[in-house]
Amino acid sequence: MKLLHMADKWKKDSWIYKATLPKTEEPPKTYEEFLKFNSWDYWPRNVNFIIDNTWESNLKKIKEENTFMPIYSYLSNNVPLTFEAGRVMESRLKKCTMCLEEHASKLFEWNVMATKESKPYFSYSHEKIEKYKAFLQKYGKEKKIMLSDEMKAEKNIQGYNFPGFKTDAVTPLPRHIDAKRVYLFVLKNRVIEEKLRKIWRYHFLSEASIELLHDCFWWWFLYKFKPDRKNEDYLFDRISENYAVLFLSIPIRQKDTFLQVYPDYLAQAICAVFYEAFPESAALFNDEFKKDLGNTIHLWMTGLKPAKGFWTHWNLKDLLTTTIHGINKVPEKTLMEKIIKSQERLLTKPEED
Repeated sequence: MKLLHMADKWKKDSWIYKATLPKTEEPPKTYEEFLKFNSWDYWPRNVNFIIDNTWESNLKKIKEENTFMPIYSYLSNNVPLTFEAGRVMESRLKKCTMCLEEHASKLFEWNVMATKESKPYFSYSHEKIEKYKAFLQKYGKEKKIMLSDEMKAEKNIQGYNFPGFKTDAVTPLPRHIDAKRVYLFVLKNRVIEEKLRKIWRYHFLSEASIELLHDCFWWWFLYKFKPDRKNEDYLFDRISENYAVLFLSIPIRQKDTFLQVYPDYLAQAICAVFYEAFPESAALFNDEFKKDLGNTIHLWMTGLKPAKGFWTHWNLKDLLTTTIHGINKVPEKTLMEKIIKSQERLLTKPEED
């Protein structure tokens, strides 16, 4: 009986507890119930976001307060600078320059060397000099201008061969052409915002970009004119490595903009090297040549072909008559005639006493 009494009491207490619990509303199941639940007439409703311009005004204030002059003034007043070492070095350099100028003014002065009254520290034996002059007159060789292989070789594609691939260094461009000068020539001929030009110049003249110009030029030279599959593969492997290095070296905020224009600039630079190195073969570097070159470089680096007629904005016509340095080109025949005449004049010139 006692157990039954306890069970009835537990049921009564449980019922009382359940009665005291707040009734939970069920979530809306239909569109109408959803509107009624939120006391709305329609949905979706316009949501007005509160725009807080506090952070923008704070950022603007920071920019205004931290311009170049305040930063410069703060550093100038608070950062200790020592100029003593610089002043000492400058003073020593001036003394060394004066001594060098004085020494150079006395060096190779024939009259001073040949006279007996010359200063002690610049005196030479008059007799020895006279003997040396007699020796030169007796055994002196004929004066000639020696032409290097670069000058003797014809400036055309047919007369030039690939020097060979090296694993530890890039193959130099023909005729000692400087890749940096070529890039600067290409940048100068394009209308670019000055701030953007400085950024691009830094990336164009990086080591990876310079090596890309070297290897891409020689790959195209072999592929187009002197096929050599083995060396082409070697060059292509290094082109891939250097492009990866260049890609990773560019900051993320500049990457997209730079890599959109880099293939076009690289193709233009390669074409400029062909004009500069092989002026006698300029007829080969026609629109079809430029089109194939540009398509290849773009497909390598972007996977897409450029727009039609992309090469028409390349300003390379001047390279037919001038070099990348702006110097007028001398026709090959005229140059050789001048060298021959100069040699003949030296050979027929009588020896001076």
